Amino acid sequence: MNKLRSFILAFDVVFHSSSLMFVALALIAARIDGKEVSQYGQHLQQVLLLSPTIFPVIFAALMGRCFKYLGLNLAERGTTLGRLEQLIGSTSLFSALERQISLRGFSLIGYILMILWLLSPLGGQSALRLMGEETNSVFSNGTIQYLNPDTVVGTAMGAASDINSARSVFSPIFLASLLSSSKYQDTSMDLWGNVKMPRFASVESSTSDEWKTIKSDNNTNITYASLIGIPVAQLDKIGASNFSVKARQWDVDCDKNEMQGGKQADFGSMDVSTWKVAYTPVNSSCSKWPCSISFKSMANNDAENKDYFNYTVASCKLSYDAYETRISCKGRSCIPTAIRKVDSYIGVNYTRDTDAFFRNTPAFNTMITLPRIDNLGVGSVAFRGSTNAEKWMADPTNFVGLKTYVQLYELSPEVLSNRLTILWNSFFQSTYAMNTLGGNLDQTFDNTTQSTDSQLFNGTASTISTPMPSVWKLNWKWFTALLVSSIILQIAAYMGLFFKYYTCVPDIIGYASSMTLLNPYVPTPTGGTTLHGLERTHMLQDMKVMIGDVCANETIGAVAFAKADEGRVARLTRRRLYV
Repeated sequence: MNKLRSFILAFDVVFHSSSLMFVALALIAARIDGKEVSQYGQHLQQVLLLSPTIFPVIFAALMGRCFKYLGLNLAERGTTLGRLEQLIGSTSLFSALERQISLRGFSLIGYILMILWLLSPLGGQSALRLMGEETNSVFSNGTIQYLNPDTVVGTAMGAASDINSARSVFSPIFLASLLSSSKYQDTSMDLWGNVKMPRFASVESSTSDEWKTIKSDNNTNITYASLIGIPVAQLDKIGASNFSVKARQWDVDCDKNEMQGGKQADFGSMDVSTWKVAYTPVNSSCSKWPCSISFKSMANNDAENKDYFNYTVASCKLSYDAYETRISCKGRSCIPTAIRKVDSYIGVNYTRDTDAFFRNTPAFNTMITLPRIDNLGVGSVAFRGSTNAEKWMADPTNFVGLKTYVQLYELSPEVLSNRLTILWNSFFQSTYAMNTLGGNLDQTFDNTTQSTDSQLFNGTASTISTPMPSVWKLNWKWFTALLVSSIILQIAAYMGLFFKYYTCVPDIIGYASSMTLLNPYVPTPTGGTTLHGLERTHMLQDMKVMIGDVCANETIGAVAFAKADEGRVARLTRRRLYV
């Protein structure tokens, strides 16, 4: 017996200390607060996920035993039946509230019991919300390098000799961007990783503010001005960067697009290309922006005489302006977020004289070179069908390999303006700073002895947000709730353990067998009054009992707990009166 009692005592001590594990979990979580996410913390999180299930179970067992043994100790000393019922019967929040209502006396002890039972769900939920992961960023300032807008003065379109010497370089760059446009047309970066600028005309009327915000869903509905972007270097590889760049872009705005016959269209010689761009009037020059130009494209060659061919003829305005664009990057993936128009003379090399030169020579040479970019030196170009550029303008998503003429007059002036602008900018950007377009620019700037390529770039201030490794973040409010709930539960558990072994009276309250104690309707052997409830149940477990009428032969019956197999008790009925 002594070994059994020692075992029971040891079990009680361990069991009544079980709530200490929640205190330990809270302290461990506090210990790793702010530390990098690790497998150790992830295991702790998995344990905490079980807390909403385990905590209420342990809470109910320990808190219920505390109230029970406290009530038993008060019964030993003498207490009211109401207080005893509140303590012994308080096994959950509902039972505590039920006794408050049923006893029709809202006592202070009843309120305390309900508050204590509220700690059960609070403790379980606080453990679940105790900790999580947090990613912080370090903010710093840096410098991003981007292509100097003044590099446009080095365009190959500045002289016929430059065109001839650079044709083998800019032609493949332009055609590569054109042929890959079905994939990269709607992306914020070109196929070499350069950052594309939005077309200002597409957002100019969106707001009256100076900065026009670029709004898009997943950056797929932005109209970009070119298929080739602005080279950018020294981006942070993992951080988020925000900066602005300045660049120039051409814009073509057409107000009329229609089909005309050969005589009316006055297309001219077909020995060069199937489409043409020229100043209007023909053989004139441009004195200021925007310049008036005409766009003409062969629509078919079914007739025997070219005078009866059909042509697309559009009247447009050509302009060349400077813009500043705000760029937001995550790592090396960038998108434009806003754009505004700035003074055209943003560099030291692009002067008013330079601007006048551009209105005539580079613009004129572009009109001559662009239409024949993929059919230079080919005889009878009219019989080859439309060029890739024309087919791209007709349908940028489906133009490769088609041997046909396209009817560009079917496009609205707005669509033609947009596509001709993209085509013009893409070609022109392939004619200057060509050695910077292929990407891999960081090596140029990482070199301690900077190459001449780096002199083509401008530095711009950038704010950089560098993500740090994820760390564990403790929610201190839920930490406090878990710690307070666990400590109160632990105090209650040790109080229950103390009263269990301190109280002399046997534990008979709340057991069915206790109703047989000194009950005249339940004959039992003499003695046994010191037995605990479960010990008495063990001895009498085979006895048949019932709650019934022990005065079945009287006019008015009496209800009592009695032994069922001696004929002294009858079943209750609703048609009989009982005292």
